[in-house]
Amino acid sequence: MTETRRRIITFGLLLANIMAGFEGTIISTAMPTIVADLHGLSLMNWGFTIYFLFNAIGTPIWGRVADIIGRKRSFLFGTAIFVIGSLLEGLATNMIWLIIARGIMGIGAGGMLAIPFIIFSEIYPVDQRASVFGFTAAFGGISAVCGPLLGGWIIDVLNWHWVFFINIPIGIISILIVYFAFREKSEERHAKIDVWGSLSLSIVILAFLLGVQLIGQSHTPVIWAIAFLLIAIVFGFLFVRIERNTHDPLIPLHLFKNKDMLLWDLMAFVGMGFYISFSVYIPMWAQGILLTSALAGGATQIPTAGLWYSGSRFGSYLSKKRNHHLTAVLALSFALIGTLVLLALGMTPNYAFFIIVGALLGIALGMLLTTSQVGVSEAVTSNDLAVATTLNRLFNTLGQTIMTAIYGLVFNIVVNHQATKLGLPSAKISGLTNSAVTSDSKAQLLIMHHVLFAGIKSVLIVAFVLLLVALILETGNIYLTRIKKQSVQ
Repeated sequence: MTETRRRIITFGLLLANIMAGFEGTIISTAMPTIVADLHGLSLMNWGFTIYFLFNAIGTPIWGRVADIIGRKRSFLFGTAIFVIGSLLEGLATNMIWLIIARGIMGIGAGGMLAIPFIIFSEIYPVDQRASVFGFTAAFGGISAVCGPLLGGWIIDVLNWHWVFFINIPIGIISILIVYFAFREKSEERHAKIDVWGSLSLSIVILAFLLGVQLIGQSHTPVIWAIAFLLIAIVFGFLFVRIERNTHDPLIPLHLFKNKDMLLWDLMAFVGMGFYISFSVYIPMWAQGILLTSALAGGATQIPTAGLWYSGSRFGSYLSKKRNHHLTAVLALSFALIGTLVLLALGMTPNYAFFIIVGALLGIALGMLLTTSQVGVSEAVTSNDLAVATTLNRLFNTLGQTIMTAIYGLVFNIVVNHQATKLGLPSAKISGLTNSAVTSDSKAQLLIMHHVLFAGIKSVLIVAFVLLLVALILETGNIYLTRIKKQSVQ
């Protein structure tokens, strides 16, 4: 394959990857207008949740589909589903219609986000994978940051329907590029779709994520969260039993005996789980306590996204000189240092600290997540590459979803405790993150800031512990590997 053709294919895959990344955040600024137009306030949360749920459910299935019908066809099929979902969502006349369409988009996005990494692993040699993985991840980060800004601009200039219609021409261009430029090797494929395995795993992921999301929500009885988690456990055992007895399992169980693959999946979980603490709560700190604008709050994320690619390149260089696991240790150390700086800051630090720490974390996350993807691609055989790659993406999504729920639970517990302790009226709690709350007396505003600050610091402590556990595991793995090599010699 010529370098020119490889770049054209990469561009086509990047278009789809960026588009799916945009869709995860662009809805945040569009939703208030959509809810007002479709009269669907009570269903608003499902407009956000359903996309990520079906994205997570579809991710492992797309890996198997790629093995059955080929990488090219599965990517084209997934992107087509996303485009159809975009069309339906833009035409929505009520919230139920819109939510169903977002579910369809989520299924397609699962393939658009995972399959490009499988194709990259096949068209790029090992020494170039980290660079292209990092480039893709950096663009994904930038699209996530720019999504709300783009959504606001589209609504101001056009209307909310075009937030979804804009995906259609971009999706078609991506499909045409990959269709004509990517010539996949013709292979005889005998695998079949594992229907019962797919169904049981989908129920596991759906029930588990719903259970996690419901934990700590004051308006939902805790019994519902417990019930969903129990359903996930039951169907998890059923899934394992099905996979043991099927000829073409959705996820070959021998993969879970691959220590390196599991460790890299854990790093993907930790990386995205940590990233959520910074991407959600630092803008909240800037807006709610420093009283910056929403734009300035969002700008705290730009250095992180901007230096993600630099981190991946540095991680690639370091991996060649040393190894992937030492690179992960250094990345985790950088992230821990950045988190320690945030924890050491007072309630009203200089805004520049957020920019500096964000840059350091961008390098760390670029190193960690890109090394994780490359590590997985090298830890498995070519026969397991598609499934292992999509599993890594699934852990990425699970890290984001599960840690979002955990952070939210910790934040709410601390905020409510501090508010009660300091005598803050319960009616004021919901307005804590609003920088426009200036009508209160200076004394009460200061109390509100202290409460919000306590909640944010508690989230950062949880993120620090998450990183520390990952660092201990990686360091322990390096030590045990050296001991094992010495004993063999």
